[in-house]
Amino acid sequence: MHIENMSNLHQRFQQFLKINLTAKDSVCGGAFYELYNDFAKLKWNKDNTLLKNPDEIPNKAKQFLRIVEESENKTLKWFVVNRQVGLSDSNFQRAYNLYKTRYLYVSVLESKTDLGVLEYLYRMNKNQLQLRVPRPKPIISLHTARLMRQMYLLKRQKKTKYVVESDTEQLKGILKSWFQENYTLSGEGIGYARRQLLEEANDFLVERFGDSKLVYCHDPAWAWLMQEVIGMDDKGQKGMYLRLPIWKKGSDGKAILNIRKSIGTGGEYTLEKRQHKRLNQRNASAREKDAARKARAKKKRKLTEEL
Repeated sequence: MHIENMSNLHQRFQQFLKINLTAKDSVCGGAFYELYNDFAKLKWNKDNTLLKNPDEIPNKAKQFLRIVEESENKTLKWFVVNRQVGLSDSNFQRAYNLYKTRYLYVSVLESKTDLGVLEYLYRMNKNQLQLRVPRPKPIISLHTARLMRQMYLLKRQKKTKYVVESDTEQLKGILKSWFQENYTLSGEGIGYARRQLLEEANDFLVERFGDSKLVYCHDPAWAWLMQEVIGMDDKGQKGMYLRLPIWKKGSDGKAILNIRKSIGTGGEYTLEKRQHKRLNQRNASAREKDAARKARAKKKRKLTEEL
């Protein structure tokens, strides 16, 4: 069964080659493989990157290059793609690879052509498929269609451009207006925690627009906000983890002092003081209780060893 399938693939690929290679050109009158043969005779430089004599290309070779170039942006009616001979894209790739490893040349009628023509046919086939298969249209919901109609009406009323910006550009405008409404760059005391600002920005985006788009610390829109609005250049490692010189606005529009929430193990803080600060009048979780128990046991063991 496997051998029969392989034979079928080979036959269909042979059909693909025969139809395209023997197709007559309307300009020069020769078959496509004859145009390629003239092109294959041209000499190249030592690195095989440029033609040795680009000004002395025969007409058939020029026509071959012209056809290959046209295949990139124009539908060639005479060219048969792999799907027209019953080869799926994956099977075509498979047959193409097998042919290159099995044969020394391509037989066309009573002539021979080197295997280099396969590379051009493969590229032309890919280009023609992209031109012939219709591109999928985006799926929109009823609400999206309603918004599009509203944008169209606004465009006519306000004489604005009916253009939908990219996600990054939209987020830049949204984050900038959100930041200017809720924060200020004028204040005293310690700065604002970067992670806290990022979490608050995402909370705002989810509340207003859903969780379809979130920002991260390396997001282009977030980097733009840091650099252009807040004035912190985080392109390098230096200063990336420092607090931001911003403060939240109060109801009166003035800055609210920032409070340090994270408590380190250094300084005068004991375990009890750190717990009191972290818990902030809430009950400790099972993990926090276990960590406190281990800390007390370690402290007791250390005191016992010193005695």
